[in-house]
Amino acid sequence: MRILVTGGAGRLGAEVVKLCASAGHSVRAFDLPNVAWETINGLEETEPFKGDITDPAQVAAACGGVDAVVHLAALLPPGSERNRELTMRVNVEGTGNVLRALKHSRRTPLVLASSITVYGVTSGEEPPIGEGHEKKATDNYSESKIMVEGLAESSGSLNTVLRIAPISVADLLEPPETIPYRGDQRVEFIYLEDAARAIVSILQRPETWGSAYNIAGGHSWQMTGAEYIERFYAALGVEVEPHFSEKYTALDWYDTSRSRLLGYQRTSFNDFEDKLRRVGEGLGLR
Repeated sequence: MRILVTGGAGRLGAEVVKLCASAGHSVRAFDLPNVAWETINGLEETEPFKGDITDPAQVAAACGGVDAVVHLAALLPPGSERNRELTMRVNVEGTGNVLRALKHSRRTPLVLASSITVYGVTSGEEPPIGEGHEKKATDNYSESKIMVEGLAESSGSLNTVLRIAPISVADLLEPPETIPYRGDQRVEFIYLEDAARAIVSILQRPETWGSAYNIAGGHSWQMTGAEYIERFYAALGVEVEPHFSEKYTALDWYDTSRSRLLGYQRTSFNDFEDKLRRVGEGLGLR
């Protein structure tokens, strides 16, 4: 199978590209010319395709001759909140360019990365939050993703929407000045490689195409914001004094019962802590 991955040089995109290539697929990685391509340069069966998702001609060329598309290219927070016009151009118009490029091949499956932020602030509701929950925009990013899902639903093509939880990486990260959720808020993240596995699994299971799925870490990842930050940095061997948001934000615990058939939830939070400890040891923090 020849697979196009837009945003293919990004953190999640590169993991998807690597997994697809290791599974024997031919991969075309589409991303901006000036991003860091080092993570996928030299991979076998991988074709770098440098272009701009907002350019219809470049997108059409990238989509030519592929058997499936994974659309990850997007402007993410906090950058998405600095310029609404740019966010809509990249996230919404860019997705429209992909859908138009595929309109003559309605049997070409599209896996579209959306976000759990489309559910809005749900802290006053009973968890977990399922795929049938209403959508409510709370910022530029969630508004763009709701619009993107609408485009996919109205296109008439075989599109699969993945509402992905915030992604965790096993690395030393400096906490932001304000943590974007409350300390007592319910939060659920997902390990980077598990999110990539969900995407690749979808491609390999045609019976799952054409629906929407929550993609999140699972029960062991469901905790409060304060617990997540404490356990993350304690595993690294770093002391931090986090300043949490005073408002509840669009993050909660999620119902992933429908998506578990994809077999992607392989990394428990305890496993993730072990990875962080090894990082901390390697950096001399422990």
